[in-house]
Amino acid sequence: MKKILLSLLLIIFVTSLFAGIQEKMEKFGVDNGKGYIKPFVNAYGTNFNSGLYNTAKVLKPFRFGLNINMMLAFVPDEDKTFIPTRPDLSMEYNNQTYYLYEDPTDETATVFGKDGVMIIHNPVLNDYPELNASDLDIDLPNGANLPAVPLIVPQFHLGLPAGNELMIRGFPKYEISKDIGDVGFWGIGLKHSVSQYIPLVPIDIAVQGVYQTLYVGDIIELNNLAFNAEISKKLLMWTLYGGLGYEQTRLKADYETEIMVYEEASTSFVSQPLDIDFEIDGDNNFRTTFGIRYSLLLLKLYADYTISKYRVFNAGIGISF
Repeated sequence: MKKILLSLLLIIFVTSLFAGIQEKMEKFGVDNGKGYIKPFVNAYGTNFNSGLYNTAKVLKPFRFGLNINMMLAFVPDEDKTFIPTRPDLSMEYNNQTYYLYEDPTDETATVFGKDGVMIIHNPVLNDYPELNASDLDIDLPNGANLPAVPLIVPQFHLGLPAGNELMIRGFPKYEISKDIGDVGFWGIGLKHSVSQYIPLVPIDIAVQGVYQTLYVGDIIELNNLAFNAEISKKLLMWTLYGGLGYEQTRLKADYETEIMVYEEASTSFVSQPLDIDFEIDGDNNFRTTFGIRYSLLLLKLYADYTISKYRVFNAGIGISF
């Protein structure tokens, strides 16, 4: 019961974080939106590529297994803040051109940071009280203030002929709210035994390719591609395993924000909608994983640690038939 409760709490936490991201992203333009969301791409890209294997041995044809992975990606300090950019907006007034904002000098929070800062309007505009320039100031959102990012993922494995193994993972669509929409995640992968081609080899060797996607309402889609080379050795009930991986993570964001435009007829600033659409590639490319698994009849308990830009600890439980 405690494990079920913990799993539910993690799912609630993750979906709440996704909801907060959508609401906050709608306050950003392109450049600051990228700076805010980039650590999200790195953290979840790293988490998604964890727990993909706990042995290099491929299941025999039509044997299957069920696993639950709990990942924890540690956020490096440098990814908790970024220097925002000045919105590139200007106005013509009294035959002069004015930038609306000062260049920011203070760091603001990323999605996993703590405190957001304010982008201040150009002080020159204070000389024209009729403009109400203070209305231009932009409060950048706070972050979630997280040292590490958890994720829980169930997955299914099925042995196939010719030394292959199919993996399917994810969780069903979950509606956060009517305004935001659904959060969903799914992934599919194929592992192939290499050691079957090497007679009398005392270890198991395999390669694996995996594609995964996450979507958050109508604003965020995260696509992930990973390739792993795996090795393992079973010693009685224990299995030592490890691997080298290459991964690519890409986020697509599409949302609407508002910009302030000077309306000469009313001598004031009014807000206008602006569509934002951009893509971000994650920083993580290569990873090294080390792990250990304990087997007792059908039950499997395992844990591993991944070294990459975002270090990840993964623990899981599974059964194989």
